[in-house]
Amino acid sequence: MNYRDQLLSEHSRANADLVLNHVLKDRQRVANLMDVFLSDEYRAVQRSAMVVGDLGRLRPAWLQPWHKHMILAAKEPEHDSVVRNVMRYFSELPLEQVGEDDQGALLELAFRLTESPLQAVAIRVFSMTVAANFCQLYPELKEELRGIIELSLAEGATAGFRSRGNKILRKL
Repeated sequence: MNYRDQLLSEHSRANADLVLNHVLKDRQRVANLMDVFLSDEYRAVQRSAMVVGDLGRLRPAWLQPWHKHMILAAKEPEHDSVVRNVMRYFSELPLEQVGEDDQGALLELAFRLTESPLQAVAIRVFSMTVAANFCQLYPELKEELRGIIELSLAEGATAGFRSRGNKILRKL
C-alpha cells in the first residue's frame, strides 16, 4: 500500500484506520508511514498524523527509533496535527522509554509549548503533561512549571487548560 496516496484519497477515520491496520501487520511498514509523516507535503502530513498518533497508543515501542525525528517535526511542524499527536504520544509514554539524548529536546519543547498562548489548547495540555512527567524525574523543574501554569491560569486559560493545570498543580 502506498500510504501517501491512500491518505490523500480520503480524509476520514475509516481511511486512517485502513492505513493503521495495514501498518500494524508488519513493524517494517512503520518506516513507510514515517516517511509520509515527516515529509513536507501539508495534507499528507496532516492525515498521517492521526495514524502515527494511533500507532503510538497501540504500539509505542514501534515509534522509539523515530523519537528524535518526531521531536524535530514537532519543533517546526508542517501542520498542528503533528505537534498535537507527537505531544500526546510523549505524554502517554513513560520517560524511561525516551532516550537520554532526546530528553533534553523534548523537555525544552514541552515547556515552550505549554507557555505559548498561541498554541491550541490540546497541544498546550499534552505539553504540560510531558513537562509534569519530567518534574517527577527532576524535582527542581517543579517551580518553573508551577509558575507557567499559574501565569496561564491568571491570564485566562480555557476550560481544558484550567482542568489539566489544576490537576498538575495539585500533584506538584
